[in-house]
Order: sequence, then C-alpha cells, then structure tokens
Amino acid sequence: MMTGFLATARRDSPTVEAAFHLATEWCAGHVIDGGPALGHAVRVTTTLGRHAPGAPVHVIAACLLHDAPDLAPNDEEMARRITNACGADVLAVITHLHAEHQVLADPSGVHTSRHLTTLATVPWLLHAATADKIVAFEHVTGLAANTPEADAFWASRPAFIRLLPYFHQVQRAGAGHLPPSMSAAYADLLARRPAPAAQP
Repeated sequence: MMTGFLATARRDSPTVEAAFHLATEWCAGHVIDGGPALGHAVRVTTTLGRHAPGAPVHVIAACLLHDAPDLAPNDEEMARRITNACGADVLAVITHLHAEHQVLADPSGVHTSRHLTTLATVPWLLHAATADKIVAFEHVTGLAANTPEADAFWASRPAFIRLLPYFHQVQRAGAGHLPPSMSAAYADLLARRPAPAAQP
C-alpha cells in the first residue's frame, strides 16, 4: 500500500509522518470505497504524488487527513491535534476540502460558485481535490466496468448522476492550473460516465 512517494515524504517530513499516524488512528474501523479508510487516504495521497510530485508538505499531509472531519470522534479535538502535530496550514486545506460536502448536498446552490472560486484561488487545493475525485471515480468506474448492465448500474446511482454537472465544472476550473497528466486522468474518468443532462 505504501508507495515510494509517500514513504519518502514520511521519511523526510515530520509533518507527513504525524499526519500518517493521525490518519491511521482515525481511519481504524472505517470503510471507504469498499475497503479500509486508510487505504483510501493513501491512494489519494499517492495520486497527488504521481501527478504533482512537487506538492508541498502541508498538502501531502492534508490529503492523508482529508476525511478526518468525518472520521475523528470530536471536531474540536481533531482541529487541536492536527494543528499541534501538523500545523494550521494542514487544517486549513482539510477544512476547504470538507467544505465541498455543502456543494455536493446542493450543487445548484450558492455554495457551488463560492467553492469553485476557492478551488481556483487557494494554492494546491485544486490538486488535492482532484486527486480525491480521481481515486473515487476510479473505484466507481471500475465497478461499472465489471457490471453486465452498465445502464442499470448508473441508473441505480441518481445522486451521483445529479452531481455530474458539478464534476465537469471542477474539470473546467482545473484547466491551466493542474498538471496535464492530472487533468487528462480526471477527464478520462469523467468520459466513462453518462453525459450530464445539462451543463450549467
């Protein structure tokens, strides 16, 4: 599960090492994409490293801990421990990533344009958010590819289909900002899904 990128980052950065241990603690017993939550955190982090090996330490640490707001038992304790062990800049990236949950709950609302602006203006936030989407989309498209009835597979996921226009907005926001390989990987995964009914 450990790749060279993450192993090197842990070795070279106490911040990343601390983030890994917090992620290990808070992911324990949780499942994401049908597997251990820690595996998801590692895949997101290594996806970032594959496409953006020069990512700063605080973004690498934030990728490891991006699901912490959903997994840690207490928000105040989570914020305190991340700040003390990893730094306030790590917590800030995690907070921005978690804010997308408001968008996903209502992708046509005011939160959408605000979050897209944040993605485009906060350095490296778009990289981390796209790495997370690539990993999640690799999982769901893999399931679809192994399902005899692809149309039925997608039809059974109306909430996901409803979010496709937003996912395409994120793709457009990344144009010119993300490494070409990351943009291409995300675009390829989006192309494997039904076309959204309408582009906003």
